[in-house]
Amino acid sequence: MLRAFAPVPVVELSSKERIQAIFASRDKLYVGLASGALKVYSVPPSTGSSSASDRGPPAPAKLLTTIDQFAKRAIEQLAVLEEARVLVALSDSYVYLYDLDTYALQERLHRTKGAFVLATSSDLDFYKPFVTPSSDGMLSKPLAADIQGTISRLVVSAKKKLHCYEWQGGELIGSREIAIPERPRSLTFIRPDKVLCGMVVEYFLVDLSASTVSSVFAAGRPVGPLNGAIAGVAANIGDITSSASSSARRQGCALAALLPEDDSILLVNEFSSAFLSAETAEFIAKKKPIKWKDVPAMLGYTYPYLVSIAANSRRLEIRSPKTYTLLQSINFPTLSHLHDGKYPFIASSRQIWQLGSKSFEEQVQVLVDQGQLDEAISLVEGLDDVFVADRTNMLRELKMMKAEELFMRLKFQLSMIMFSEVSAPPERVLSLYPAVIAGVVVKPKNDDDEEQLPGENGHDGDESQSEPASPAKINGTSENIAGAPKVVEKVNGNSTNGIDHTDSASVASTNPDVQRQRDFEFFDRFLRPSILSSKASTNGAILKNTTADTMSLAGSLVNFLSIGKNYKTAAASEVGSVSNFRGPESLDGKTLNKAVRCLLIYLIDTRRKIARLASVESGTITKEDLELVSSEKMTSTTFGDDLTREATVVDTALLRCYMLINPQLVGPLVRLPNHCDKEVVRQQLLSHGKWSELVDFYYTKKLHRDALELLKELGESNKMSELSGPEPIVQYLQKLGNEHLNLVFEFATGPIRMDEQFGIDIFMANTPEAESLSRTLVVKYLAPISRVLTIKYLEHLVFVLGDLSPDFHNELALAYLEDIKTNAQLYALDDEMLQRPLDKLLKLLRESKQYKPEKILGIIPRDSSLFLEAKAILFSRIGEHKRALEIYVFSMKDYNKAQEYCLNIYDTDAPNSKSVFHTLLELYLRPPGIRVGNGYTVSSRISSSRRSSNSSSMYNLSASPPLAPSAFQHVRKSSSSSSLSSMPPPASIPQVGYELPPMNLEAALDLLSNHGSRVSAIDALELLPSDIKMASLGPFLEAHLRATNASVTRDRLYASLLKAELVRTQQSLIDLRSKNVVISDTRVCPVCVKRLGNSVISVFPNRAVVHYGCAKQYRETLKQ
Repeated sequence: MLRAFAPVPVVELSSKERIQAIFASRDKLYVGLASGALKVYSVPPSTGSSSASDRGPPAPAKLLTTIDQFAKRAIEQLAVLEEARVLVALSDSYVYLYDLDTYALQERLHRTKGAFVLATSSDLDFYKPFVTPSSDGMLSKPLAADIQGTISRLVVSAKKKLHCYEWQGGELIGSREIAIPERPRSLTFIRPDKVLCGMVVEYFLVDLSASTVSSVFAAGRPVGPLNGAIAGVAANIGDITSSASSSARRQGCALAALLPEDDSILLVNEFSSAFLSAETAEFIAKKKPIKWKDVPAMLGYTYPYLVSIAANSRRLEIRSPKTYTLLQSINFPTLSHLHDGKYPFIASSRQIWQLGSKSFEEQVQVLVDQGQLDEAISLVEGLDDVFVADRTNMLRELKMMKAEELFMRLKFQLSMIMFSEVSAPPERVLSLYPAVIAGVVVKPKNDDDEEQLPGENGHDGDESQSEPASPAKINGTSENIAGAPKVVEKVNGNSTNGIDHTDSASVASTNPDVQRQRDFEFFDRFLRPSILSSKASTNGAILKNTTADTMSLAGSLVNFLSIGKNYKTAAASEVGSVSNFRGPESLDGKTLNKAVRCLLIYLIDTRRKIARLASVESGTITKEDLELVSSEKMTSTTFGDDLTREATVVDTALLRCYMLINPQLVGPLVRLPNHCDKEVVRQQLLSHGKWSELVDFYYTKKLHRDALELLKELGESNKMSELSGPEPIVQYLQKLGNEHLNLVFEFATGPIRMDEQFGIDIFMANTPEAESLSRTLVVKYLAPISRVLTIKYLEHLVFVLGDLSPDFHNELALAYLEDIKTNAQLYALDDEMLQRPLDKLLKLLRESKQYKPEKILGIIPRDSSLFLEAKAILFSRIGEHKRALEIYVFSMKDYNKAQEYCLNIYDTDAPNSKSVFHTLLELYLRPPGIRVGNGYTVSSRISSSRRSSNSSSMYNLSASPPLAPSAFQHVRKSSSSSSLSSMPPPASIPQVGYELPPMNLEAALDLLSNHGSRVSAIDALELLPSDIKMASLGPFLEAHLRATNASVTRDRLYASLLKAELVRTQQSLIDLRSKNVVISDTRVCPVCVKRLGNSVISVFPNRAVVHYGCAKQYRETLKQ
């Protein structure tokens, strides 16, 4: 059993003296006697320290002074206001104030006549956290600045009134009276300005600052478990007196104790108890009442335990304030006083004992050796860091030991929740499972960590009986728990002075109510944060929470609920014991399945935490990540030095769990970024035929060659599966970007040769991956495979993606030329298969401005009539309008297209655009030599005399230059294509030669009739033959004169408008010059109200005159 406290006798009085009141403050103990005398003792630091681990043998208290005539009658209660330097005494139903240094009477508080009980408080009593003990073992004094502003309070119950007195520094600053329904039996400060009054049955809360009184069981409040309790306690309680903090002074009263750990108040009346929130004064329903074996007569709190004295047996009981477990009980012949707080003392009528405490490390080690891990955890959780070295790691290690114990008792769900709560290392958790789940893991061990099960340390889980009645020699040995010092204490000796230590076994592990409450506290603390944090930002290094995690966790929660139901109704004998667990390999069948399902909660939560830690290390942390890491107090070494390795262990174990309980859950895991071991995944998925999941895993891990080889093998095999055929390979290639272009080319050839549509799906899909591919390399790759696919890809680049690269525009034009050349050998001139590529070529040449016309002109064959219009468009692009018109007029004989061409050029800013109609007219009236047949070759101008004498002469043409190869033709086989210049002309095309045609007067007159205004009349008349009739020139001259008159009229109108504007401007100037203001000697500025005099002025349109310097201010005034 735990020995939390050892009663050490410090004061023993004579048989004639009787102790009536005690109070301890710092290193002094004040004892009030029934005779009215006061004794002051000095308590040695070695005895008073409860945190020194190396203190020597206890020594009795030293009497400092005795004041026989301190009070006329018995001193019923004592208290000290340390900051005000005042000693308070209750005697003869009055409250007296004494100087704390000289013990001289300062004042008797006359208004406290009939005083029954008092309580004191200081703002410093509610300071948190606790201050660090000084070198002498005592709590260090506050700074003078703190004491100067500290308010100390004294509350006295007199009849049905509360008298409140306040001191600031050392000066009494005020007092007040507050009426209450009945006389309080106990007073407990729960806040510096709030007092809880315990009556016979009822409790009242008094707000000293607002002077208000409210009942704890008032209407509208939840009905507490104390409501309706029987008034009074056992008649043999006797006349007991306690120190001021939280005890009763008369029989038949309600007790209260403030528990600072969770800021709650314990209310006790007979066997009933309840908990009240000190902040809201509302009942805490989730905290179950304490089941008392005997009625407590006195109640107090001594950090970190709940201390009480039983009414019947005079037994001192030490309990855990969290689990309510009775940790220690000590029987005394008689007890009448309890002083709790920082300096715990108990006393009978003649003797005083100090409750000396072992070091907390020793207490924790004793609990661990006895197998009371719940109590050890509760103790460490309630301690402050200053009292235990490396408290965080000690608590973490204790919880991991408790989780292992739960696992050995086959309580897998609760075990995994606790492992997750403390962020246990994955290797340690997985070492509890067989190799089918854990694989090969090494459980981390401390250098000197020797774990022992309860009963393996030589004393079968029980301590020897201690000897607290007299000073005893203390010997100890030390071990380590998670790096924190441990001390196992053994006390030798026999019981004396009538004190008997009774062992009480801990009920933490066997009490189902207590254990269930603790288990579901873990459930609340773990599951809610895991669900709420399922969304997170992606991290490249470590996997973040994903939807898959949330789905998997949801499945685990459903399973947990079913397990929880079974747990609630299971008997203690059915829960299991350590003997049920014979090692990891003993888990099989349903037991293993249940253990694995519970493991999912730990693995999913650990993945989330590792991801957040990785984001902190990489610097890509979000506000949500930072809050989670700080709230869970995780560091970079929580899971080990190598986070990536730990992530691999967790993800691989998660994969094994899914494959065991439900292989369908593997898909979401492998499709998202993970750290699963490659070989383990491959073996697991292949053994279960999970081909698609394995491909997804390869893609996630960027093992694209392995994935494509697997898809190729499955596609070529005879096995019927969802991955048969070339479609899966094409779908996979669609997800690869430019960095894997070589793999795309390597594995796309086969599917493209089977169906060119696969090439469209790979290279022309509307995806970022397809658009990121190197377009030049793709063109070179497709050229030798498929001419049609090459043209489609170039069209996709030019017309869909709007690529402005001249190379692709040139390549597309050359591809069209080659396609036309091929189709010309197979189809007639009017066939759709020949006209379609020709129309596409003309559309490209008209709309695109990125190609190089000189390059294409050099490739187009001169002896083919298929490319006449194309050559005209190309001549137009390089500014050779005359040559383009010669093709429309002489080769194509399409005069409408010639006029349309001139009209389009005339309205542009191209060079010589205004003379294009004159050029066309000149071609009509003075035509040069033309080719007979299927083409036209530019020749020198032939004079009219030569044309008349050689009208029937024929001239041979020089051979056309060969077709220059395009970029994609360089990669083709030489036998696959030939030069366009070697294309044989169709049989219907005649031979070529020159002839001198007559002038086309009809077309010229039509041009002059339609567009005569765009041709100079003088130039037109010079070109027209002299024998032309004037009647035929009527429309031309009429249009020209109309255009000339319109221009003259427009110029005249514009001149008239300018003249009118000039007149209006001149009139405005005259009006402005005619305006004047008179500046007299008496005229002042409206802004500064000073004479204008000879100053520089500003005149506003409203004829206001101000100084030039005041103009800005006046302008702002006008705007307002």
